[in-house]
Amino acid sequence: MNKFEATVCKIKNSDSLNLVTFTFKSNELTMISLDLSEDIKENKKVILSVKPTNINIAKDFQGQISASNKLHGNIKNIEKGKLLSNIICIVDETFIETIVTTESLEKMNLQEDDKVTLFFKSSALSILDVCND
Repeated sequence: MNKFEATVCKIKNSDSLNLVTFTFKSNELTMISLDLSEDIKENKKVILSVKPTNINIAKDFQGQISASNKLHGNIKNIEKGKLLSNIICIVDETFIETIVTTESLEKMNLQEDDKVTLFFKSSALSILDVCND
């Protein structure tokens, strides 16, 4: 599970649906949630999480995509397996893990030090913990 600290910067809600925007280093991330704790307020620091299997990776990406969250980084390490491969990327000095099929890894010719873009939907992001200031 990927974990990283971020700050709540905006909360929008409609009925029981919440759209929360965070700042993570130099990035803006969004999360959609049905339930939102009363502890979650603007300017509050939180620990976010996203499963490695929910992160898509792109190389030489151009264009638009419906995934709300986009992070730019570099591949630090690749552990190639028979069916699945584990990729560790560095995004603003934070390690982010993604898991792809080895077939995709080979088709994309992903290598260590490649510049990549990581994508994940707002529904894949969750708040793991609220930090005490």
